[in-house]
Amino acid sequence: TNFVLIVTTTAPSMRLSTAAFFLVGASRGAAFGGLAPIGVRAAARHANIASTRRSLIMAAAASAASLTGSGSSPLAASGLGSSSPFAMANPSTCPTSRRISQTLLGATHSALYSRGGSTAASSSSSTALNSAVTEETEKAEPVAKYRKDYRPLPHQVTKISMDFNIHDGETTVTSQLTIEPNPKFTAQEGESSDLVLDGDETSVSLLSLSIDGKDLEEGTDYVLAPGTLTIKDSALKPGAVLTTTVKIIPEDNTQLSGLYKSGPMYCSQCEATGFRRITYYPDRPDNMAVFESVRIEADEGSYPVLLSNGNKIGEGKAENGRHYSIWSDPFPKPSYLFCVVAGNLGSISDTYTTTSGREVHLEIFSEHDNVGKLDYAMDSLKRSMKWDEDKFGLEYDLDLYNVVAVVSFR
Repeated sequence: TNFVLIVTTTAPSMRLSTAAFFLVGASRGAAFGGLAPIGVRAAARHANIASTRRSLIMAAAASAASLTGSGSSPLAASGLGSSSPFAMANPSTCPTSRRISQTLLGATHSALYSRGGSTAASSSSSTALNSAVTEETEKAEPVAKYRKDYRPLPHQVTKISMDFNIHDGETTVTSQLTIEPNPKFTAQEGESSDLVLDGDETSVSLLSLSIDGKDLEEGTDYVLAPGTLTIKDSALKPGAVLTTTVKIIPEDNTQLSGLYKSGPMYCSQCEATGFRRITYYPDRPDNMAVFESVRIEADEGSYPVLLSNGNKIGEGKAENGRHYSIWSDPFPKPSYLFCVVAGNLGSISDTYTTTSGREVHLEIFSEHDNVGKLDYAMDSLKRSMKWDEDKFGLEYDLDLYNVVAVVSFR
């Protein structure tokens, strides 16, 4: 099933053309992304979209409707689910949103236009390995990338484990990437077989880098350049584990891309290329990896709720009033579907029993003041899951489905 991100902006005129929907979901095992302002007529051209995506769009639209109030300010909403059950939304006040959402729910052709660990140590006294690159970085116009120029990656990240250590003013992220040769890659004449990882040095400070426990030597094993970290093919072997530790400052992330702090909570936005602002990684949709373990640690008093993709496989207390949760997503996905939230949230919960009799835990989070507005969203989610089963025989395949609806999300 899908991770759906929906942003809906409504004008007083209630025109459907003012609704902008973002689908960042993928059917299991398929890379898919979508972005388009649509209305019912535009959607009719793309009616062949996968059923799960359609129903979850409907569910998220209904979630937006459930969060409406008085006034005419815009409403932003999003839902997440796909091998990664997680969602974010912005409950503002807009009395026309419910009518737009209900119209979309009843539309015959609702669809979207597609487009193509270990704990990190304190780094207060560390010097970033990419500091020189950061100093050299200059603002430049975006470089156009054309499909005709597409080349498969020489190496793929097949599994990744991450550890987020969140502190006020600084977050360290330790990532372990399992690297395998890409069977779809055949080097052309003069083409390099090095592994190129994306990374935004204006957000990410590289603190350490090793393969299978051995520190790498710059120039011999790797090269840092603006926007990239290149691992030499000579330093890689099948199944090698590349470990990086980086420092990021979500409080200073005014791009709202990657991991950022908004109000009292931490949120993430990785579509389309925000993951490179969290760590070095092949941040492109054709690298499908299993996010085997994502550990999040933060102060328990300030951030009692810690969420990420997949199923929760662990949680506990840490030192100095801190706590952690560990998540695992068993289905491969591209990096733009990755999500993390840390905050003080209330919630409502329910269960859904699939056709085969498996019980799925459902939970919708929001600010404590908005918990009373979430019932319609829960009902809509359950109806969409039932519709998928009745119409297409598709069952949700994880143990839980989380939705987060918060003002802080951009």
